Amino acid sequence: MPIRGKLEGGFEAKSSADKLWGALRDWDTIFPKAFPDAYKAVDIVEGDGKAVGSVFRVSITGDSPYAKSFTETIEAVDDAKRTITFDVAGIDGNIFNLNKKYMLHVSVTPKGDRSEVKIKVEYENPREKDPEPIGILDVEIQGLQDFDSYLQNK
Repeated sequence: MPIRGKLEGGFEAKSSADKLWGALRDWDTIFPKAFPDAYKAVDIVEGDGKAVGSVFRVSITGDSPYAKSFTETIEAVDDAKRTITFDVAGIDGNIFNLNKKYMLHVSVTPKGDRSEVKIKVEYENPREKDPEPIGILDVEIQGLQDFDSYLQNK
């Protein structure tokens, strides 16, 4: 029997909400430039890359322990509220060997001249005995913190 759960976390970003949100909406072009040692390519395979239903194929460089490639689909987006939800699937070379799919929710809220970033991962483990995939949340938070740092240097 599959086990469903959610993990939540976040951090205070140094970037303003507008700057961070704008960059997140262009993540497919910025991530490979910001993280060339991690992202080989992010290709839009369906849609315009902004609207619900847009599908991305992400290729990872080198020997990432987390994945070789994966697919992300925008499931929901609200530019006014600065929220986006991705359905992450087709994870190839997954070290966790647990989640072939999970939902990633990101929200960016103004906090003075900075922003508050909230991240929620909803997952389904195929088997009851599989551990909670805390590593997925850690990877997502660290990735967005690194993205914020990259933006500070631009």
